[in-house]
Amino acid sequence: MHKKYAKDGLVVVTVSVDEAKDRDKALQFLKKQQATFPNYWLDEKEGEYLELFDIPGPPYQELYGRDGKLVRKIVPGDLTHAQLEQLIEKQLGTGK
Repeated sequence: MHKKYAKDGLVVVTVSVDEAKDRDKALQFLKKQQATFPNYWLDEKEGEYLELFDIPGPPYQELYGRDGKLVRKIVPGDLTHAQLEQLIEKQLGTGK
Protein backbone atom coordinates (compact mmCIF):
# COMPACT_ATOMS: atom_id res chain seq x y z
CA MET A 1 0.00 0.00 0.00
CA HIS A 2 2.85 2.36 0.85
CA LYS A 3 4.51 1.92 -2.53
CA LYS A 4 1.23 2.41 -4.36
CA TYR A 5 -0.18 5.37 -2.42
CA ALA A 6 2.72 7.32 -0.90
CA LYS A 7 2.61 9.72 -3.85
CA ASP A 8 -1.02 10.45 -2.94
CA GLY A 9 -0.19 11.20 0.68
CA LEU A 10 -0.43 7.83 2.43
CA VAL A 11 1.95 7.66 5.37
CA VAL A 12 2.73 4.23 6.78
CA VAL A 13 4.36 3.77 10.16
CA THR A 14 4.96 0.41 11.79
CA VAL A 15 5.64 -0.51 15.38
CA SER A 16 7.44 -3.76 16.02
CA VAL A 17 6.68 -5.63 19.22
CA ASP A 18 9.20 -8.39 18.53
CA GLU A 19 11.33 -9.54 21.42
CA ALA A 20 14.87 -8.17 21.43
CA LYS A 21 16.25 -11.56 20.39
CA ASP A 22 14.07 -11.48 17.24
CA ARG A 23 14.76 -7.92 16.12
CA ASP A 24 17.33 -8.93 13.52
CA LYS A 25 14.78 -11.27 11.92
CA ALA A 26 12.18 -8.52 11.89
CA LEU A 27 14.63 -6.08 10.32
CA GLN A 28 15.58 -8.63 7.67
CA PHE A 29 11.89 -9.12 6.89
CA LEU A 30 11.35 -5.38 6.47
CA LYS A 31 14.40 -5.11 4.20
CA LYS A 32 13.21 -8.07 2.12
CA GLN A 33 9.84 -6.34 1.72
CA GLN A 34 11.69 -3.16 0.69
CA ALA A 35 9.92 -1.24 3.43
CA THR A 36 10.86 2.41 3.11
CA PHE A 37 8.55 3.73 5.82
CA PRO A 38 9.50 4.34 9.47
CA ASN A 39 9.50 1.35 11.80
CA TYR A 40 9.71 1.82 15.54
CA TRP A 41 10.59 -0.73 18.21
CA LEU A 42 8.43 -0.93 21.27
CA ASP A 43 10.69 -1.88 24.15
CA GLU A 44 8.44 -2.97 26.96
CA LYS A 45 7.45 -5.87 29.12
CA GLU A 46 5.84 -8.69 27.19
CA GLY A 47 2.23 -7.88 26.36
CA GLU A 48 2.25 -4.50 28.11
CA TYR A 49 1.51 -2.73 24.82
CA LEU A 50 -1.84 -4.53 24.56
CA GLU A 51 -3.16 -2.61 27.52
CA LEU A 52 -1.19 0.56 26.79
CA PHE A 53 -2.66 0.93 23.30
CA ASP A 54 -5.95 -0.88 24.02
CA ILE A 55 -5.51 -3.36 21.17
CA PRO A 56 -6.29 -7.07 20.87
CA GLY A 57 -2.79 -8.04 19.66
CA PRO A 58 -0.66 -8.07 16.57
CA PRO A 59 -1.08 -7.69 13.73
CA TYR A 60 -3.18 -4.61 14.17
CA GLN A 61 -3.79 -1.54 12.03
CA GLU A 62 -5.33 1.87 12.43
CA LEU A 63 -6.33 4.10 9.57
CA TYR A 64 -6.35 7.86 10.12
CA GLY A 65 -7.74 10.51 7.81
CA ARG A 66 -5.87 13.56 6.58
CA ASP A 67 -7.37 15.44 9.53
CA GLY A 68 -5.59 13.11 11.97
CA LYS A 69 -8.81 11.55 13.21
CA LEU A 70 -9.16 7.79 13.54
CA VAL A 71 -11.17 6.36 10.67
CA ARG A 72 -11.08 2.69 11.63
CA LYS A 73 -9.31 0.13 13.80
CA ILE A 74 -8.52 -2.98 11.80
CA VAL A 75 -7.89 -6.42 13.28
CA PRO A 76 -7.04 -9.61 11.35
CA GLY A 77 -10.02 -10.94 9.44
CA ASP A 78 -11.87 -7.61 9.69
CA LEU A 79 -11.31 -6.54 6.08
CA THR A 80 -10.01 -8.07 2.90
CA HIS A 81 -7.02 -6.47 1.21
CA ALA A 82 -9.37 -5.00 -1.40
CA GLN A 83 -11.65 -3.51 1.25
CA LEU A 84 -8.71 -1.93 3.06
CA GLU A 85 -7.49 -0.49 -0.22
CA GLN A 86 -10.93 1.00 -0.88
CA LEU A 87 -10.89 2.67 2.55
CA ILE A 88 -7.45 4.09 1.88
CA GLU A 89 -8.47 5.36 -1.55
CA LYS A 90 -11.53 7.01 -0.03
CA GLN A 91 -9.42 8.82 2.57
CA LEU A 92 -6.90 9.93 -0.04
CA GLY A 93 -9.59 11.02 -2.45
CA THR A 94 -8.35 8.64 -5.12
CA GLY A 95 -11.26 6.20 -4.88
CA LYS A 96 -13.20 5.21 -7.91
